[in-house]
Amino acid sequence: MIFSDLQKNIWERLYRIKTNDRVGSSYCFSGPMGSGKEYAAIEFGKLLNCEKFDKTPCNKCSSCFKFKSLQHPNIKIIVPLPSSAKSNKGSGPLDGLNQEDLELLTSSIINKGKDPFYKINIPNARRITISSIRDLRRNVYLKSQTSGRKVILIFDAHLLSDGAGESANALLKILEEPPKNTTLILVTDKRSMLLPTILSRCQIINFPRLSPQTVLNILENNGVENKNAIEIASLSDGNINLALELSKQSTLQQTFSELEELIKLITTLNQNGWRKFIENFSMMANRKPEEFKFKIYMLQLWFNFAYSNRLGNTDSSKFVLLVESLTAFNSAFPNADLAGINKILEQTIESLIRNYYTPLTLINLLISMQRLLKGKEPLSIL
Repeated sequence: MIFSDLQKNIWERLYRIKTNDRVGSSYCFSGPMGSGKEYAAIEFGKLLNCEKFDKTPCNKCSSCFKFKSLQHPNIKIIVPLPSSAKSNKGSGPLDGLNQEDLELLTSSIINKGKDPFYKINIPNARRITISSIRDLRRNVYLKSQTSGRKVILIFDAHLLSDGAGESANALLKILEEPPKNTTLILVTDKRSMLLPTILSRCQIINFPRLSPQTVLNILENNGVENKNAIEIASLSDGNINLALELSKQSTLQQTFSELEELIKLITTLNQNGWRKFIENFSMMANRKPEEFKFKIYMLQLWFNFAYSNRLGNTDSSKFVLLVESLTAFNSAFPNADLAGINKILEQTIESLIRNYYTPLTLINLLISMQRLLKGKEPLSIL
């Protein structure tokens, strides 16, 4: 599926920017997770450099061919990387990576070129490092050796502000004095975490969630059989990353059975159960952070369904497999603050990004959950 079929209104806007010769120096692509923002950033860069573009990149010229594999000299991708002691002003962003992480980064960029929905994740990468932005500042003002427009893509751009925010402040200097014939695109799920001074220098393009039909088409294009694809598309809430992850699970029935066991574990006061939860999820957060985030996302999805069930949407195909347990939950906890629960789960995901002490974060989640189930304000211990 080409991007113009994924987010038609967004693509029409990007196309008009190009055809009207009003390409800006900086953009912020913002929207919910899994709405195709990174794909859009790559395609927009490809459009800006296509030698024969019409309404979409031609995908045949030399420039498009290089952009498709993310090997074009005019494209630079910046992603979160592990922090390193080698962060002096002369060091490059890759100098502090061990061989394993360096190989993973290289293979991830190759995979991203093959699959625009692939998410680049390097273990222990908590922020956009200052060395990445310093390296950008050293090179972005140099004259390009090729024709076309230089495009800088910063994925998970909200992580510029992590820690002391030195990376964000360093980038701000580039945005204040933008290089000629260069466009920076900041891509983020969490625009509120970016500095207002950075946002004020970017043109904001807001992405809506994908439609269920679009998610269905992508799943079928990826070989998911129609029946499963329909179920997953209705469950994914327009998040293609979640949909693709669900498609990798053995069966939806098993996935939801495990989810219901997890719901029971975190909503019941049980010392042994809580200890097991904290031990298992702390280990998961350290060794398999993407699995950790997936399970928390699934918890959020379940509580969103609980809210719909509370409103009386019991016939929705979105949660037909869960309707019995959702109804029982709402009967047992009629005053539960479901919005508050969703917020505390979101904070749990963010704690992984911010490198908080995971066992303490999970204890905070369990204690807050008990209060929120009773409709009370959570007591944060973080």
